[in-house]
Amino acid sequence: MSLAAYAERFERFAAALPEAERAARRAQLQRFVADGFPTPRLEEWHYTDLAPLSQRAFEPAAGGNAALAPHFLAGTDRLVYVGGMLVSADSTAPERHSAAAPAQDEGVYALNAAFARDGLLLRLGRGERLPRPLQVLIAGADGAVAAMTHQRHRIELAENTEATVIFQFLNQGGGGLATHVIDVRLAPGARLNLFRIQDERADATLLTRCDVRQERDSVLHAVSFDCGGGLVRHDLNILLAEAGAETGLYGLYQPAAGAHLDNHTRIVHAAPQCRSREQFKGIVDARARAIFNGKVVVQAGAQKTDSEQRVANLLLSPKAEVNAKPELEIYADDVKCAHGATVGQLDETALEYLRSRGVPPAEARALLLRAFATEVLDHVPLAPLRAALAARLGLAGTDAWELEA
Repeated sequence: MSLAAYAERFERFAAALPEAERAARRAQLQRFVADGFPTPRLEEWHYTDLAPLSQRAFEPAAGGNAALAPHFLAGTDRLVYVGGMLVSADSTAPERHSAAAPAQDEGVYALNAAFARDGLLLRLGRGERLPRPLQVLIAGADGAVAAMTHQRHRIELAENTEATVIFQFLNQGGGGLATHVIDVRLAPGARLNLFRIQDERADATLLTRCDVRQERDSVLHAVSFDCGGGLVRHDLNILLAEAGAETGLYGLYQPAAGAHLDNHTRIVHAAPQCRSREQFKGIVDARARAIFNGKVVVQAGAQKTDSEQRVANLLLSPKAEVNAKPELEIYADDVKCAHGATVGQLDETALEYLRSRGVPPAEARALLLRAFATEVLDHVPLAPLRAALAARLGLAGTDAWELEA
């Protein structure tokens, strides 16, 4: 399948769209065809090559069925999408969370803009608070073969509002392709807890991007978990646009055997007296490959910036691979910034100590992995979600040991 073949699929997809909308989407498709899928020749894609996707045959997904009840979180409202379509029978959130329109874009995300279906649109008015966390469950249809799903989502929080949103991506297989763009706007004093959970099948390709603009004294708390997947790329771009804005980014990635997982973050301090904290941790085993690139830019005039970035990785197999690159660009002189990266293995001394106190080898290893991951898991205040993540990552049930004297 060449890039030009997307035009034929687009015309079939666009036949049901209003004529005015088709022209804008067609322009986006043409931009994508001109740019193509990114390759390692682009610095931002140095470790991830999407060029092979141009030879794959993808048909636009059209809904379907999936057994998702085991993934429903207690104490939340839900929106459930299967194959890009809303499943009303499984969704409990009010109708105001129902649609989002595509926007102008470039590169591979121009493909998303051309084919995007409705996604989450969450708007809160001044002083409003979302009464319960909102779980946005996005899945592939059972038995889907080589389907492509593209969605756009938007969160707009007005002044002094508060919300918790959980995006959960899972079960997209059949060699399919999924792209998602999340656009977030936080007005002065708004607070957003944003969770992203990726648990895709080994034959899935998932590309997600989240763009956040923060105004005065707004707060973003974003936590990302990667548990599976085949080829996964996540871009998280934060703009601290006005004074007093604060952001905290936390992530834990444990790619499946043979998976390729690429996390890119970019935090731009564009105003004075803003604060950012970033901590990502990786547990990489069994021929998996993980990439983390985190960049913090302090623009001229962004005095009194307070920024810290840390990334730590555990390699559990000689065939596992990690590429970690924290970066700082500073154009102001009155700032406090730090960054660092580590890559290591489980501490054999600690393992031997636990074994000498009666802990079996497998449980000793799990205890050390749980200790490593706890710093990120502790940033999940929702108990049902935290327990589900610990279980999925193989880190549950390791707290009950009483060591022998």
